[in-house]
Amino acid sequence: MYFELTIDILSDFGITRPQNLPTFLSFISGSVITENVDNPMVFSTNASSVDEVPDFWGGGMPIMSQSFLTLLEQAGVNNLQKFPAVIKSNINGEVWDDYFAVNILGMIQCVDFTKSTYTEIFPGSFDFDELAIDTSLTKDTLLFRLQESPSTIMMHKSVGKHIMQSDPDGILSGWDVKEIIQ
Repeated sequence: MYFELTIDILSDFGITRPQNLPTFLSFISGSVITENVDNPMVFSTNASSVDEVPDFWGGGMPIMSQSFLTLLEQAGVNNLQKFPAVIKSNINGEVWDDYFAVNILGMIQCVDFTKSTYTEIFPGSFDFDELAIDTSLTKDTLLFRLQESPSTIMMHKSVGKHIMQSDPDGILSGWDVKEIIQ
């Protein structure tokens, strides 16, 4: 069973991507990134020292705290390319430095279009109102991007269960899951 890994909209502090990234840098292609990037990559935020910066911020270039990343790896996820990152406050200059920009390696084409509700954005790329996948095509991959919608991250139920069991008080923030049809 799978879920879509999404951001918790209540934990969005306006995190923005680093400036001056290489032109062809892609965190949604599923391919290994070979371009040189700043070390660390510097993201900015509207959060300040009184705010809780999320442990997961998704989308085209996900960033994850060391704590969130450790739980993914403990759950068996092994298809991640990690780049050291910091998040710097636009408000007071505070820096959170235990983060990584994460490239999820590999994409899987597994959407069941007969059970999904969607809009085709352009040929081969879709926006899903209701997503259904054919799990026989996923080969039990623990974390992957959908080939039909590369910004969509799918997470195996066992990974989510491990995170929740390892964080019973819900200390980790910023992540959520969305149910899909299977």
